[in-house]
Amino acid sequence: MDYYKILEINRDASASEVAKAYNKLSLKWHPKLSKLDHNTTYHHFCLISEAYEVLSDPIKRTFYDKYGEEKLKEGFFANGNLKGGYSFAGNPEVIFEKFFGTSNPFAQLIDTNGSENHGTLFSHAFGGQNFPGIPGPQDLEIQVECTLHELYNGCAKTVSYQRQVLNKDGITTRQIMETKEIKIDRGIETAQKIVYKELGNEAAGFKSSDLIFQIKETPHPTFKRKGNDLLYIAKVNLANAIAADPIQIITLDNRKLQVPVDQIISPKYVKMIENEGMPIFQQDEVKDFGKPYAFGNLYIRFDIQFPEDLTESQKNRIKDILLEGQQ
Repeated sequence: MDYYKILEINRDASASEVAKAYNKLSLKWHPKLSKLDHNTTYHHFCLISEAYEVLSDPIKRTFYDKYGEEKLKEGFFANGNLKGGYSFAGNPEVIFEKFFGTSNPFAQLIDTNGSENHGTLFSHAFGGQNFPGIPGPQDLEIQVECTLHELYNGCAKTVSYQRQVLNKDGITTRQIMETKEIKIDRGIETAQKIVYKELGNEAAGFKSSDLIFQIKETPHPTFKRKGNDLLYIAKVNLANAIAADPIQIITLDNRKLQVPVDQIISPKYVKMIENEGMPIFQQDEVKDFGKPYAFGNLYIRFDIQFPEDLTESQKNRIKDILLEGQQ
C-alpha cells in the first residue's frame, strides 16, 4: 500500500502538507458528505485515515519510508522505538474527531457572512470557504499600563507575553513566552490599540491571529486627562485665593509653568491655559513626520484650603473686611 499515493502527496511532503492532504481527502470521502455508496466511501475513508496515521507520526513514517508497509506491520526497530508491528484500528471517526476537534463534518459548510476567508481546516476540501462553526485562533490582546507622564512624552516599553504556536507537525500547538519592544507615541490615548497583523496565536489551517497591545493609563496624582485636555487641581490657601496670587505647576515634561491669576479665586473659578494639555496623537507617521505637535488645553480648578482654627478676633477682622468689600 502506497500511503503517499493515497494522500496524493510527494514522498518529501512536509508535516503540514500531510495534514492538508488529510484535511481535504477525509472530507471528500467522509460517509456523511460523499454521494457514493457507503461501502466504497467508507473504504476510502479508512485508507485515508490509515495513511494519515502513519505519515503524521515521525517514527512510523521513518520506518515505512525505509522498510515499506509490510515490515511496518511486522514491526521492530528497537532503540528507535516502534518494536511491535503497526495495525490500523479501523477507527477513522476517532482520527477525524481528533484532527478537526469535532465529529460533525458539516459545521456550517457555507459562509453566509460574506466575511474574509481565513482558510479553516475545511477550506481545502470546499474551495477555501470560511467555516464559522470552527473558530480560528483568537487575537492575542495584551494590556500595557502607561503612566500619564509616559503618554505625554512618549516612550518605549518592553512587554512579555505568552502566545500559542504550532508544533512541527503543523497540527498540535504549544505555549511559548515572547518579548517585544513597542513604541508608545506621544499623545496616544488610553484604550487605543497597537496592532501587529498575524503575529498572534497560531492554529492549524488558519492564518495567525493579530497581536494587539491595548494601552491602559494609570492614575496620576495631580493631573487628569480628558481626551486631549488636562485637568489640574491646584490647592491654594484662603489668603492666596483672595489675593489672586500666581501659582506654579510642574508640567508632565518637568517644566515650571507660572500661571498668573487675574481675579479673586472662588470655588467655581476655572483657569484655562491654551496649548498646555496633551500632545495630540499623530495618526499618520509618514504624513505628519517632522511636523510640530498640536496640544490640547490645560484647565485649572482650585481647591481652596480654609484655615482650620481662628481666634474670635481674627474671625471678626476677616468679617469686617469682607463686609466692607461688599459695600
